[in-house]
Amino acid sequence: MSKSDSIWAKVDLKSSPEKFYGFFRNHLGDLVNLIPENYKSIQLVEGQHFSGGNVVLFKFRFGVGHQLRTEKWAIRALDDVKKYIIYEAVEGDVLKEFKVLRAKVEAVNGGSSKVGRGNFTKWTVEFEKANQNVGSPQNYLELFVKISKGVDAYFSNN
Repeated sequence: MSKSDSIWAKVDLKSSPEKFYGFFRNHLGDLVNLIPENYKSIQLVEGQHFSGGNVVLFKFRFGVGHQLRTEKWAIRALDDVKKYIIYEAVEGDVLKEFKVLRAKVEAVNGGSSKVGRGNFTKWTVEFEKANQNVGSPQNYLELFVKISKGVDAYFSNN
């Protein structure tokens, strides 16, 4: 019997958590322009806005050999006050590897500190393997970290 597990990563932000979260809330499709080496298309296929219950179709490259993947992810929850969004894979080859794969992106206002503002984003990937021969979804987490750094750099320079 499989059990649920999770992995996570924290990325320090130079930009504001509000702008960072706003990108994922309102401009997710712009990843195609921001990180074209990975994202080929992002399309809302169920619903009219990026809101809870709607489904997004992603065509992207990642992992060994940069294979092209087509996956549908549902927006399971979002909170504009706490600045987080939870996505869950609902269709695609990923479901051959994982019974459940969820990703939560959260933008955190860390307040001021002597070292910097302390703002960061945290990605948490929850998963349940389809079988014991499947590794953890580390390649997804690495892609999410890359996205975070790209979005943060964009807002830091604009």
